[in-house]
Amino acid sequence: MRLSLLIILFSFQCIAASNLELQKELVSMAKADQEVRNEIVSIGWKNAPSDLLEKMRLIDARNTDRLNEIVKKHSWVTEDLVGKKGVSAAFLIVQHSPDYKFQEEMLPLLKQSFLNGEGVTGQEFALLTDRVLVHQNKPQLYGTQLNILNGELVFDPILDKGSVNKRRAEVGLPSLEEYKKVVAEAYGVPVK
Repeated sequence: MRLSLLIILFSFQCIAASNLELQKELVSMAKADQEVRNEIVSIGWKNAPSDLLEKMRLIDARNTDRLNEIVKKHSWVTEDLVGKKGVSAAFLIVQHSPDYKFQEEMLPLLKQSFLNGEGVTGQEFALLTDRVLVHQNKPQLYGTQLNILNGELVFDPILDKGSVNKRRAEVGLPSLEEYKKVVAEAYGVPVK
């Protein structure tokens, strides 16, 4: 009885992440990403010293290069390979990548991972989709991208705004109105 329980527990751990070293590396990369951003937030983006902004750019570039190597070897990482933490860490690296072409190349892989239930969430897919569209000077689909304009948060243009809540619901996001409230509260500024 104990042996079979151990086998079941061991099997479950393998399913959770078969490559724990890669998971650990991705999580460490995402931690560096978040630490530098948290430091900038504590100072304020407008007041951040140039050396700290340069540190963030270097981390983002280094993370992008390494994730590109990982994707070339494994394709997009899945929950089976690196666990949920690893997939979320990889997403964060893509989302903060300074290489827009890399983001565009990763979008179909993230979409497939989302559709196949391999670890990418609907929110992550929507965030990257909108980011790629905004960089292409196209309207976003899900209304996740905002900018500060005259002290207010303003959404980048949204395609067919009347249907945005339907698209948001399809990927598990709250309505745009609910999102505005959350963002306004988080940033302490009105959302237009």
